[in-house]
Amino acid sequence: MSKGKVKEYDPERGCGVIIDSDSGQRLTVYANFIKLAKGDTLHKDQSVEFEVEKNLNNIWAVNVRLA
Repeated sequence: MSKGKVKEYDPERGCGVIIDSDSGQRLTVYANFIKLAKGDTLHKDQSVEFEVEKNLNNIWAVNVRLA
């Protein structure tokens, strides 16, 4: 599991950006990859744990939860 902080998250759009603490890499996060209690959302500067998923063009944070 990687650790990082939420840079920004827009609950209306259901997406945002997480910065990986180790690499400094910006990762896109989508609402369907967030594992929080119903009604909770991510907020700027929250510490999170996540897994990284990649394909040829994109990198996402998946299985995101509060650290």
